[in-house]
Amino acid sequence: MGVKERKAREFKRREKEILATAYNLLTRMEPVQMTMEMIAEQTEIGRGTIYKHFKSKDEIYAHLILRHRDALNQRLKEIEVTGNIGGVPQMIRAYMDYCLSDPVAFTIHKRCVNQYLKSNLSEELLGILNTQKDELVRRVEKLLQQILGDFSSTSPSARYFLYAGWGMLRGAMESILEDLFNGKPLDEKAYCQAVEKILLGGISDLD
Repeated sequence: MGVKERKAREFKRREKEILATAYNLLTRMEPVQMTMEMIAEQTEIGRGTIYKHFKSKDEIYAHLILRHRDALNQRLKEIEVTGNIGGVPQMIRAYMDYCLSDPVAFTIHKRCVNQYLKSNLSEELLGILNTQKDELVRRVEKLLQQILGDFSSTSPSARYFLYAGWGMLRGAMESILEDLFNGKPLDEKAYCQAVEKILLGGISDLD
Protein backbone atom coordinates (compact mmCIF):
# COMPACT_ATOMS: atom_id res chain seq x y z
CA MET A 1 0.00 0.00 0.00
CA GLY A 2 1.37 3.38 -1.01
CA VAL A 3 1.65 6.51 1.11
CA LYS A 4 -1.42 8.07 -0.50
CA GLU A 5 -3.57 5.02 0.20
CA ARG A 6 -2.36 4.82 3.82
CA LYS A 7 -3.17 8.48 4.40
CA ALA A 8 -6.63 8.04 2.91
CA ARG A 9 -7.30 5.02 5.12
CA GLU A 10 -6.06 6.86 8.21
CA PHE A 11 -8.24 9.86 7.34
CA LYS A 12 -11.28 7.59 7.07
CA ARG A 13 -10.41 5.87 10.35
CA ARG A 14 -10.18 9.19 12.19
CA GLU A 15 -13.46 10.31 10.68
CA LYS A 16 -15.23 7.19 11.97
CA GLU A 17 -13.66 7.66 15.40
CA ILE A 18 -14.80 11.28 15.58
CA LEU A 19 -18.37 10.36 14.63
CA ALA A 20 -18.44 7.43 17.06
CA THR A 21 -17.21 9.68 19.87
CA ALA A 22 -19.74 12.40 19.04
CA TYR A 23 -22.50 9.78 19.02
CA ASN A 24 -21.38 8.50 22.42
CA LEU A 25 -21.36 12.02 23.86
CA LEU A 26 -24.85 12.65 22.50
CA THR A 27 -26.16 9.65 24.44
CA ARG A 28 -25.41 11.64 27.60
CA MET A 29 -26.08 15.25 26.62
CA GLU A 30 -27.94 17.56 24.30
CA PRO A 31 -26.22 18.65 21.06
CA VAL A 32 -25.89 22.21 22.30
CA GLN A 33 -23.83 20.94 25.26
CA MET A 34 -21.37 18.96 23.16
CA THR A 35 -18.19 20.76 22.13
CA MET A 36 -15.34 20.07 19.75
CA GLU A 37 -13.05 20.18 22.79
CA MET A 38 -14.90 17.23 24.30
CA ILE A 39 -14.46 15.24 21.10
CA ALA A 40 -10.77 16.14 20.94
CA GLU A 41 -10.25 15.06 24.54
CA GLN A 42 -12.07 11.76 24.09
CA THR A 43 -10.36 10.83 20.83
CA GLU A 44 -6.97 12.39 21.61
CA ILE A 45 -7.16 13.97 18.18
CA GLY A 46 -6.18 17.63 17.94
CA ARG A 47 -8.93 20.17 17.33
CA GLY A 48 -7.17 21.36 14.20
CA THR A 49 -7.23 17.83 12.82
CA ILE A 50 -10.90 17.42 13.72
CA TYR A 51 -11.72 20.59 11.78
CA LYS A 52 -10.03 19.08 8.73
CA HIS A 53 -12.76 16.44 8.83
CA PHE A 54 -15.70 18.53 10.01
CA LYS A 55 -15.82 22.31 9.84
CA SER A 56 -18.46 22.54 12.57
CA LYS A 57 -20.62 20.53 14.92
CA ASP A 58 -23.39 20.96 12.36
CA GLU A 59 -21.40 18.88 9.88
CA ILE A 60 -21.03 16.17 12.51
CA TYR A 61 -24.79 16.21 13.11
CA ALA A 62 -25.40 16.03 9.36
CA HIS A 63 -23.17 12.96 8.99
CA LEU A 64 -24.91 11.24 11.89
CA ILE A 65 -28.24 11.99 10.20
CA LEU A 66 -26.95 10.50 6.94
CA ARG A 67 -25.81 7.36 8.71
CA HIS A 68 -29.14 6.88 10.48
CA ARG A 69 -31.25 7.49 7.36
CA ASP A 70 -29.07 5.13 5.36
CA ALA A 71 -29.93 2.34 7.79
CA LEU A 72 -33.66 2.92 7.16
CA ASN A 73 -33.13 3.09 3.40
CA GLN A 74 -31.39 -0.27 3.53
CA ARG A 75 -34.26 -1.79 5.52
CA LEU A 76 -36.80 -0.61 2.96
CA LYS A 77 -34.58 -1.63 0.07
CA GLU A 78 -34.55 -5.19 1.36
CA ILE A 79 -38.35 -5.21 1.15
CA GLU A 80 -38.16 -4.05 -2.48
CA VAL A 81 -35.60 -6.68 -3.42
CA THR A 82 -37.63 -9.58 -2.02
CA GLY A 83 -40.65 -8.55 -4.07
CA ASN A 84 -43.01 -10.13 -1.55
CA ILE A 85 -46.71 -9.43 -1.76
CA GLY A 86 -47.92 -7.16 1.01
CA GLY A 87 -45.01 -4.76 0.95
CA VAL A 88 -46.87 -2.06 2.87
CA PRO A 89 -47.35 -4.16 6.04
CA GLN A 90 -43.69 -5.11 5.74
CA MET A 91 -42.77 -1.44 5.41
CA ILE A 92 -44.72 -0.54 8.54
CA ARG A 93 -43.14 -3.34 10.54
CA ALA A 94 -39.68 -2.57 9.21
CA TYR A 95 -39.98 1.06 10.29
CA MET A 96 -41.30 0.16 13.74
CA ASP A 97 -38.51 -2.37 14.23
CA TYR A 98 -35.97 0.14 12.93
CA CYS A 99 -37.09 2.67 15.57
CA LEU A 100 -37.67 0.34 18.50
CA SER A 101 -34.60 -1.86 18.04
CA ASP A 102 -32.34 1.08 18.93
CA PRO A 103 -34.21 3.80 20.85
CA VAL A 104 -30.97 5.62 21.62
CA ALA A 105 -30.15 5.98 17.92
CA PHE A 106 -33.69 7.22 17.26
CA THR A 107 -33.37 9.88 19.97
CA ILE A 108 -29.94 11.05 18.82
CA HIS A 109 -31.15 11.26 15.23
CA LYS A 110 -34.05 13.49 16.23
CA ARG A 111 -31.78 15.69 18.33
CA CYS A 112 -29.41 16.14 15.40
CA VAL A 113 -32.25 16.93 13.00
CA ASN A 114 -33.60 19.56 15.39
CA GLN A 115 -30.19 21.09 16.10
CA TYR A 116 -28.14 21.39 12.92
CA LEU A 117 -28.08 24.66 10.97
CA LYS A 118 -28.26 24.35 7.20
CA SER A 119 -26.45 27.67 6.89
CA ASN A 120 -23.35 26.04 8.38
CA LEU A 121 -23.27 23.23 5.82
CA SER A 122 -21.61 23.22 2.43
CA GLU A 123 -23.72 23.06 -0.71
CA GLU A 124 -22.28 19.61 -1.36
CA LEU A 125 -23.32 18.24 2.03
CA LEU A 126 -26.77 19.82 1.74
CA GLY A 127 -27.12 18.17 -1.65
CA ILE A 128 -26.24 14.78 -0.20
CA LEU A 129 -28.80 15.22 2.59
CA ASN A 130 -31.52 16.21 0.12
CA THR A 131 -30.67 13.38 -2.27
CA GLN A 132 -30.83 10.84 0.52
CA LYS A 133 -34.17 12.18 1.75
CA ASP A 134 -35.56 12.10 -1.80
CA GLU A 135 -34.40 8.49 -2.12
CA LEU A 136 -36.27 7.60 1.06
CA VAL A 137 -39.47 9.24 -0.21
CA ARG A 138 -39.19 7.45 -3.57
CA ARG A 139 -38.66 4.14 -1.83
CA VAL A 140 -41.72 4.61 0.36
CA GLU A 141 -43.82 5.66 -2.64
CA LYS A 142 -42.68 2.64 -4.61
CA LEU A 143 -43.84 0.34 -1.85
CA LEU A 144 -47.16 2.16 -1.56
CA GLN A 145 -47.75 1.72 -5.29
CA GLN A 146 -48.36 -1.96 -4.55
CA ILE A 147 -51.74 -0.81 -3.24
CA LEU A 148 -52.59 2.16 -5.43
CA GLY A 149 -50.77 1.38 -8.64
CA ASP A 150 -49.26 4.28 -10.58
CA PHE A 151 -49.27 7.43 -8.44
CA SER A 152 -49.85 9.54 -11.56
CA SER A 153 -53.35 8.07 -11.86
CA THR A 154 -54.08 8.26 -8.14
CA SER A 155 -56.29 11.00 -6.76
CA PRO A 156 -54.48 13.68 -4.75
CA SER A 157 -56.68 12.97 -1.73
CA ALA A 158 -55.58 9.32 -1.70
CA ARG A 159 -51.91 10.29 -1.90
CA TYR A 160 -52.32 12.76 0.94
CA PHE A 161 -54.00 10.04 2.97
CA LEU A 162 -50.95 7.84 2.53
CA TYR A 163 -48.50 10.61 3.31
CA ALA A 164 -50.52 11.42 6.43
CA GLY A 165 -50.38 7.74 7.36
CA TRP A 166 -46.59 7.77 7.10
CA GLY A 167 -46.51 10.86 9.32
CA MET A 168 -48.79 9.15 11.84
CA LEU A 169 -46.49 6.13 11.89
CA ARG A 170 -43.52 8.34 12.71
CA GLY A 171 -45.56 10.11 15.39
CA ALA A 172 -46.63 6.82 16.94
CA MET A 173 -43.01 5.75 17.28
CA GLU A 174 -41.99 9.09 18.75
CA SER A 175 -44.82 8.83 21.27
CA ILE A 176 -43.69 5.52 22.71
CA LEU A 177 -39.97 6.29 22.53
CA GLU A 178 -40.26 9.72 24.13
CA ASP A 179 -42.63 8.51 26.85
CA LEU A 180 -45.45 10.86 25.90
CA PHE A 181 -47.79 8.61 27.89
CA ASN A 182 -46.23 9.74 31.19
CA GLY A 183 -44.58 6.49 32.13
CA LYS A 184 -47.64 4.30 31.66
CA PRO A 185 -46.48 0.72 31.06
CA LEU A 186 -47.16 -0.28 27.47
CA ASP A 187 -46.75 -3.67 25.89
CA GLU A 188 -44.57 -2.86 22.90
CA LYS A 189 -45.89 -5.71 20.77
CA ALA A 190 -49.54 -4.88 21.45
CA TYR A 191 -48.89 -1.19 20.80
CA CYS A 192 -47.29 -1.93 17.42
CA GLN A 193 -50.14 -4.25 16.46
CA ALA A 194 -52.62 -1.48 17.26
CA VAL A 195 -50.66 1.04 15.17
CA GLU A 196 -50.47 -1.40 12.26
CA LYS A 197 -54.20 -2.19 12.45
CA ILE A 198 -55.13 1.51 12.44
CA LEU A 199 -52.90 2.32 9.47
CA LEU A 200 -53.78 -0.71 7.36
CA GLY A 201 -57.48 -0.31 8.16
CA GLY A 202 -57.42 3.25 6.89
CA ILE A 203 -55.39 2.44 3.80
CA SER A 204 -57.68 -0.45 2.87
CA ASP A 205 -60.61 1.99 2.67
CA LEU A 206 -58.96 4.01 -0.10
CA ASP A 207 -60.68 3.92 -3.48
